[in-house]
Amino acid sequence: MGHDARMTTIGFIGVGTISEAMVRAMCTRPDPGPDIALSPRSADRSMRLAWEFPNCRRMAGNQEVIDVSDIVVLGMRPPQLDEAVAGLAFREDQIVASLIAGTPPSGIAPLVAPAARVCTLIPLPSIALHRGPLVISPAIPDVVDACRGLGEIITLDDESRIRTLSSASAVLSTYYEMQNALISWIVDHGIDETTASRYVRAELDGLAAVGMATPDADRAHLPAEHQTKGGLNERVRGALLEAGWFDALVDAIDEVHRTAVLR
Repeated sequence: MGHDARMTTIGFIGVGTISEAMVRAMCTRPDPGPDIALSPRSADRSMRLAWEFPNCRRMAGNQEVIDVSDIVVLGMRPPQLDEAVAGLAFREDQIVASLIAGTPPSGIAPLVAPAARVCTLIPLPSIALHRGPLVISPAIPDVVDACRGLGEIITLDDESRIRTLSSASAVLSTYYEMQNALISWIVDHGIDETTASRYVRAELDGLAAVGMATPDADRAHLPAEHQTKGGLNERVRGALLEAGWFDALVDAIDEVHRTAVLR
């Protein structure tokens, strides 16, 4: 393409939760952002985005999205992939970026030929808030440029490594289960739920901010720096270590990594 990413049109085929999060992030950056073409499904999401953001257009169908787009983002669910792209005509100069879990770029490429440049995108839902990781594999420069400001861009040139990062992201619901368990414990001890919720969520947000601000060279010291000998934090961490809590977490992730079904 060669032109500035802001002049690029990005098309989304399949406007689900993650596609909507990406579009919202793109449309709320400081710069005007790209023109965005949306497929008509899901109807509610695509109509809402087109109404909310002036640079979003809801197209009549998937081929119309492809026809106007420089970068086409595939956002349908894995079982819908083959049916969704059947009969669609891509262009050789287009880039195709896939949000489809479990199918690496080499698996997408034959379905979108003659489009020659294909990559995988793995954003987490927090991308809507310009937070969290966004994996791009391989690091196609136009896609990296188009995604700047969305979150923490992580590039992988070896598609066989995508599975590892995807498996490591399988802690999202576990994190919120821990958050809610702490809030419930506080409520059970007589504090109102609003106060309990604000406290725990601010606590976890602060810890995440310190984690992001800490250089990798100092990361291993964070647990010790957040406890005192014989103190409350040391007692809780020690109990969880003794119970094998962290080993169980890694074992669960490892099981996902070994057994997750790929197309």
